[in-house]
Amino acid sequence: MIDELLFLGTGAAQAVPAIYSRGLDASRPDGARADKNLRTRSAFRLGRGHQIDAGPDYYMQSARERMSWFDLEHLFITHTHSDHFNFDGVLQKDISVENNGKPVTIHMSAPALRWFLSVWCYSRTLESPSNRDLDEARESFRPWFEFNVLPFFEWRTVGEIAVCGVPGTHTGRVPDDLAMNLLMELPDGFRMLYGLDTGYYDDETFSFLASTKLDMVVLDCTFGGRTDRGEFPAGHLDCASLVHVVARLVELGTITSDTPVYASHINPDQGLDHDGLARRFASEPYNILPAYDGLRVKPRITGRP
Repeated sequence: MIDELLFLGTGAAQAVPAIYSRGLDASRPDGARADKNLRTRSAFRLGRGHQIDAGPDYYMQSARERMSWFDLEHLFITHTHSDHFNFDGVLQKDISVENNGKPVTIHMSAPALRWFLSVWCYSRTLESPSNRDLDEARESFRPWFEFNVLPFFEWRTVGEIAVCGVPGTHTGRVPDDLAMNLLMELPDGFRMLYGLDTGYYDDETFSFLASTKLDMVVLDCTFGGRTDRGEFPAGHLDCASLVHVVARLVELGTITSDTPVYASHINPDQGLDHDGLARRFASEPYNILPAYDGLRVKPRITGRP
């Protein structure tokens, strides 16, 4: 049963404050729960069995929230950038003396999986791998890890939930590794979109989203307070373009103006702290809130369109 959603991290690649910034000297890592301006790299937990992304802060996030990976069964990797997939850290179950004895299934796009296996092979031989090498590498992770390719625009059952990937407008380590945004439906019918690492969606994605109704949305807000990126940017959103996405989803009937929308994946250099983001969104006719590390949300089916 999934009765809680948890924002493990809400920062972009640099985290907040950035490591080379004096702002980190004044932050309170020992009181991270109380400091909404201390943001680790973005990750999201659905109950104890499902997680989206695992960047370099995965251990600190789990320790802070007292939520180990003992019961983790499914890990969704949205794309190959290291703030979302720290594979050297993730792939340690085989050396963990205490574990549940079950495999973790890692779900990602086909280009993302091929990139990962290619890098894994090359790091061991310093030679370009063949297709056979990639297949053997994939098999070598068993029995501790399985890899599953998620296609775009197709619903699949994954553990307790139904999942459908939709493409963002952001690419990972290789040009065809489009960031996978995730539609997720819980057993009780609650449905949400986790949409980080995207700019303004293209028409195909909006058309697909028009066919569903959502109870909650999480959207990219990397560039927050910046106003120099155009009205409909690709790659990442800012406050203004996030509002444009929300307005379009309301227009399509996917959400209402009251549907909770959480802004995440925040950059340290965009000019607004947590309270500043909250004030910025309070001026809009939508229910948009900045997320923060450690935020827990009870999934609730809302008044859908």
